[in-house]
Amino acid sequence: MNYDAVSAVLAVHLLAFAGWTGFLAGYLLIGPPALRLLRWCLMIMPVSLLSGWGLALVQYGGPAGWPRAINAMQTAGLAMAIVLLIAWFGGVLLVRDAESAADPLAMAVAVRRLTRLVAVDVLLGVLILGFAVLGRFG
Repeated sequence: MNYDAVSAVLAVHLLAFAGWTGFLAGYLLIGPPALRLLRWCLMIMPVSLLSGWGLALVQYGGPAGWPRAINAMQTAGLAMAIVLLIAWFGGVLLVRDAESAADPLAMAVAVRRLTRLVAVDVLLGVLILGFAVLGRFG
């Protein structure tokens, strides 16, 4: 096992996770003007997932040998990805349609829906971080 390569992939994985969760938190702080942050999340998401699976495969072999913490992180990461895709293809498009229609009520509803989805995604990110930390001791 080449530890330099594993360390590089781990660094990429941690940076991707930090970027994904950080951009989501940034959207929660800034609001609708920061829709471009969600586009960055869409680009970072596959890097985070693929690097995590690569690390698990190199370190533990096939999925049968993965510890529970890895399975928990993987499950929550996939849920986080699904929520992000729903937020992008559902919520962002609703916000853009409401903006173009100049309908303030529809805009408020769309922004509230998108903000809730992003908040769920941030909570899943915090949950993944908890699995990563507690998994070292279990």
